[in-house]
Amino acid sequence: MPALIPVHIGLMGHIDHGKTELARALSEKVSTAGLDKHPQSKQRGITIDLGFTMFTLDNYLVTLVDSPGHADLIRSVVAGANIIDAAILTVAADEGPMIQTGEHIIVLRSLGVESVIVALTKSDLVNDTIIAATETKIGTIMSSAGYNEPEIVRVSALTGDGIADLKDALRKRIVPQERNNSGSFLMPLDHAFGKKGYGTVVTGTVLRGSVKVDESIDVIPLDKSAKIRSIQVFSESKDSASAGDRIGINIPNINHRDLKRGDYLCAPNSLGIASSAHCEITLNPLYEGRVTKGMTLSATIGMPTVTSEIIPYVVEDKREVVLDYTRDSTLKAAILFQRSVGIEKGMPILLMRTDLPPNTMRIVGSGTITRIEPMIRLYQKRIRRGKVSRLREEDVLVEGLAHSKEAAAILSETTVKTASGLLGKVKTAFGTRGVVAVVFDGVVSELEEVSYEILTQEEYQFGHR
Repeated sequence: MPALIPVHIGLMGHIDHGKTELARALSEKVSTAGLDKHPQSKQRGITIDLGFTMFTLDNYLVTLVDSPGHADLIRSVVAGANIIDAAILTVAADEGPMIQTGEHIIVLRSLGVESVIVALTKSDLVNDTIIAATETKIGTIMSSAGYNEPEIVRVSALTGDGIADLKDALRKRIVPQERNNSGSFLMPLDHAFGKKGYGTVVTGTVLRGSVKVDESIDVIPLDKSAKIRSIQVFSESKDSASAGDRIGINIPNINHRDLKRGDYLCAPNSLGIASSAHCEITLNPLYEGRVTKGMTLSATIGMPTVTSEIIPYVVEDKREVVLDYTRDSTLKAAILFQRSVGIEKGMPILLMRTDLPPNTMRIVGSGTITRIEPMIRLYQKRIRRGKVSRLREEDVLVEGLAHSKEAAAILSETTVKTASGLLGKVKTAFGTRGVVAVVFDGVVSELEEVSYEILTQEEYQFGHR
């Protein structure tokens, strides 16, 4: 019998729109935090963490990644979206699309998840007229986000109606992903916990390469090595695992309290650690703000999410010059992380404003990591201002642009500009107080403001600029 092909399907939607009950109706096995096993989930009655369950569908082993619907838990949604091949978006028929429905659609689109099926849950609670209106509304929202002619399936987890139809829709939409089995092993961690008699167990989805029992791997950004004692796939012991597999790994020499979601297991010396990076970002057209220098964001790089600051810039004469702000639809920027993360060129990045209220669009934009450097160095454009002090027959004397004769001499041939936009060239220093002689292209007035731009290269890191 051929091995089942692993696929990963995200389960997303607004809080109380029936995600977990739909997962219960579909699933055959429960894995980490699946079906709200987390104690706080049971106490609060909501999904608070990523949950994993599985079922077989023809020759596929389907892992459902159940993401929280509560607005405050959007980081977990983004983390889940980074490891899925397709998605089921739940919309309750009796309520219709809500704020987080739209936010989840933007997350999926920003992270390149192309295949999305809408499960219209709780369809047994309303009549056909209301269902049809809800279908029209969600169809319009999906189309506006680039999901043309979305497939919408009416389901009821309570009665079981539509579950078979949903599985048929999945059969049509599932496209086996091309897995990178030959690359170096890479797996982000979504859970880490201690197990009596075993030590630390971590779970995750293998993004790249393969791994075997007894192999040594790196733990990043902890920057430690670990040896794999055992591997399991949904409670079944395996000697090895490869790209696409959802697995648990026993690494007893690492304390689980030192690990967090978004840390990586990887082949030795294959993944970098950095506290900053360069990126190219496409702004979310629904985000109504602008990107300003030093703005605090939540940046998700691959799976880890970290508080960050953004420094937008433009390239002028091969120099990266900082912008105070921008509204451009695409931009280059440096991202400064509050803590170091595992990172490599080409990783996806998603930027969010978690300080904004959940009834506004919080997703700023998305893009890729383009360059990683140990220190970010950018050019800052500054304005030095002076004023016309004397009009002469062949030139004009300007004071305030320099503070000494030596500094004034350095300004020779520098282009300056008046407040009215008239350009001039500095010719010589005059006297000992930093006064310079300037030849302008037109007539200037006494006491008129004169300025010039200077570029200074500065180092940038989180919290210190």
